[in-house]
Amino acid sequence: MSIVLFRFLWPFWLFQDASRGNRFDRAAAYQHNRDMRIYLPGYLLKWMLSCALCLAITFGLDSMAAAQMPQASLWALMAAGSGMMFAGGVCVLLLTTYIYIYLSRQR
Repeated sequence: MSIVLFRFLWPFWLFQDASRGNRFDRAAAYQHNRDMRIYLPGYLLKWMLSCALCLAITFGLDSMAAAQMPQASLWALMAAGSGMMFAGGVCVLLLTTYIYIYLSRQR
């Protein structure tokens, strides 16, 4: 079950290392990566939805924390954790977008 979730969310398992091997192995790995780039927009959509969900949860938990006393509460800690997941998701989005553009433009 965990490998299915990993492959559903993590786009980088599709790609091969194009920096190792002789010249023909690197060229074959690069061509494989160019062929696999067509799956990246689907992963971008999944990560955008995940980031939107994390951001909504962050705002919801933050408003619940603001409604309570000004001391550090469990709601504030959960909002911070959700915000960190949002920040990590944005990093994955940026990296995936860069890889998609790079593989689409470079020959």
